Amino acid sequence: MKNILLTRIDDRLLHGQVIVSWIPYLKADEILIVDDEYSKDEFMSTLIKEAAPDNVKVDVLSVEDSRNYLNLNDEGSRLFILSRYIENVDKLIKLGIKISKLNIGGISNSHNRTKFKNAIHLSENELNMLKRMSEKGIRVEVQMLPNDKAIIIE
Repeated sequence: MKNILLTRIDDRLLHGQVIVSWIPYLKADEILIVDDEYSKDEFMSTLIKEAAPDNVKVDVLSVEDSRNYLNLNDEGSRLFILSRYIENVDKLIKLGIKISKLNIGGISNSHNRTKFKNAIHLSENELNMLKRMSEKGIRVEVQMLPNDKAIIIE
């Protein structure tokens, strides 16, 4: 299995905070974007890949293709997973992918969501998914930047 450093939910995907703070902090050399919609959209996939630093490999894959990719042998890469939706990570876990830590970044106010903390909005269903993940032993935390104090969701 691939070496997953961190899995992050952030509907902005590759943006300033991720590029300037998270990638260097994690020393990530590979990013996997888990997104069924964008994996089929050549324009969005290219746009996302172009936003990454030159020394970082980026793949944009569906949930199913992500599972297959993550089950490949680790070749020493330092993988950072990003997804726009909590549901995608929930599906990966149900498909047998081991996620030890889930970081929650920016989630916009849409889809019947209410403000949870700062730039994070969650629906009742999303919050329940996060709590179920926590009950399974996954560390679920809200943390915008690596130096911020993490808020644990239990």
